[in-house]
Amino acid sequence: MKLSKILEPLRTEIEGDDGVRERILPLSRSAVRKCSESIKESHRGDFAAAAELLSEAHAIVERALREVTESNFMARSRNLDVAHQEMAEAANLLSLLKDGRFTAPQQYGIPARAYLTGLADTVGELRRAVLDSIRQEDVERATSLLGFMEEIFDEIQTFDFPNALVPDLRRKCDVARSIIERTRGSITSAIQQEKLVRELKAFEDRMRDNQ
Repeated sequence: MKLSKILEPLRTEIEGDDGVRERILPLSRSAVRKCSESIKESHRGDFAAAAELLSEAHAIVERALREVTESNFMARSRNLDVAHQEMAEAANLLSLLKDGRFTAPQQYGIPARAYLTGLADTVGELRRAVLDSIRQEDVERATSLLGFMEEIFDEIQTFDFPNALVPDLRRKCDVARSIIERTRGSITSAIQQEKLVRELKAFEDRMRDNQ
C-alpha cells in the first residue's frame, strides 16, 4: 500500500480534530469574558446581573462540551480548563459577597482541578472587595472577607500533590499567601486609623467640654 493511502485517514482524523478545536476556542473565550463581566458586576453589588452573566457563561461551556465529544483527541485536551476555572472564580465570588457561602463545583459541572485553581484565584478578587470595604469604612465586612480568604488558603494548601496531578495549584497557593499577608496589613492599618480617629474625636470632645 502506498504511504499516501496509509496517511489519508490520519489526515482526515486530524482535520476533524482541528475543526472541533476551531469551534471550541471561540466558545471558551466567550465564556471567560462572561465570567470576567460577572466578577465586575459582583464587585459593583449588582448580584442579579452577575448571576445572569455566570449563567450565560455556563450555557456557553455546556455547548462547547457537546462540541468536544465529536473528537476523542480534543475530549482529552484541556482547552476548556480556563473557562471552567473562571467559572469557579466568578461563582464563588458572587456567592461569598452575596450570601457569605461557597459554591460547590457540581453546581456548574466544574472539574476538580479547574475548581481548585479557580478557588485559589478567588483570593485575589476577595482582596479587591476587602479594599472596597475599607474605603467605605466598613472594617467589619473587610475582616469577614479576610476570613474567607484565609479559609480558602487553609483548605487548598492541604492538596499537597505534584504539579503533574494538580497543575499550577502550588504557585497559586504561594500567590494567595502573599495576598492574604498584604490584606491583613491593610486591615490592621484601617483598624489603627479608625482607633486613632475615635481617640482624636474623644479628645476634641473633652477639650470642648472643658472650655
